[in-house]
Amino acid sequence: MIFFVFSFNRGPHLRNCIRSIETCAPGQRLVVFDDDSTDPETQDVLADIAERHEVYYPKVPKEEGQHGGLYANMQRAFDMTSDDELIVFLQDDTQLVRPLSASELDDLSHYFDRFPNVGFLAPVFRFGITRKRVLNRFIYQPDRQVYFCEHHSHKAQAGVYYSDISVSRSDRLRAVGWRFKPDEYENEQQAKAHFDKMGYLYAPFAMWLPNAPVYRFKDKSFLFQLGERINQSGLYPYKIMDEAAVARLKSRPGPELAIAENHLSIDGKTLKKPWIFDPLRRPRWLRRIAKIDRKVRQLLSKLGLAQKA
Repeated sequence: MIFFVFSFNRGPHLRNCIRSIETCAPGQRLVVFDDDSTDPETQDVLADIAERHEVYYPKVPKEEGQHGGLYANMQRAFDMTSDDELIVFLQDDTQLVRPLSASELDDLSHYFDRFPNVGFLAPVFRFGITRKRVLNRFIYQPDRQVYFCEHHSHKAQAGVYYSDISVSRSDRLRAVGWRFKPDEYENEQQAKAHFDKMGYLYAPFAMWLPNAPVYRFKDKSFLFQLGERINQSGLYPYKIMDEAAVARLKSRPGPELAIAENHLSIDGKTLKKPWIFDPLRRPRWLRRIAKIDRKVRQLLSKLGLAQKA
């Protein structure tokens, strides 16, 4: 297995992510792709990581979208994999939350053997703040021991066939000539054209950190800065699950989704529940302003007047 971690200007979060992999999946290959971080602390963290693992930086300046150079780096990462390698794609605001045994790694690889139309698996928990009607879209498949998201919205979103945080296998992607597109929704559509729905693992092992700082186009809009200040964005790492916690996770009834707040705890800090993973999610008035802002930007984009957010 090879872990690819994609980074930009979130040094403390990156350090936490790398430590979680070293703790939960020791001995596995770990590669960091940084998107030309300018923050001195992040640069120091990268230098420290480079003493133990591979760290790569942008080769040449490039045109960047909402997520910076993420997808160009994901393609570079994919290009360096071997013929049938199990791949885990993570970002600096995620971490592993429990140890991964050798048998679990084998099971992940065998899943791709058993189901030849599988392209991606989602290794993450669901959010407690998600509306119940959204959670009800996740249907347990006993024969596969995964959940499928039964969602057929025409909106530009991902998560049914593809996610940036995912597990895949190199031979499966190469078989369809996979090339990462510059947008998550475009990758969702590409995955839909080639693969079955993405299964969400019954016993997830990774998760986004709550209240992490957010970048769009490698920058922060005023709204994001305001949201982060109101919600006290920062580093809120998870405790690594102990044997009892893992046993509870693996023994719950299959139809019961693995909700992050029900199984994970913040290490050394307190944080209001349900946790948020978008600084514009709470309070409600800020979410409404963000919705208006998004519609205005969409209109300006159609008129060719949009500015980077």
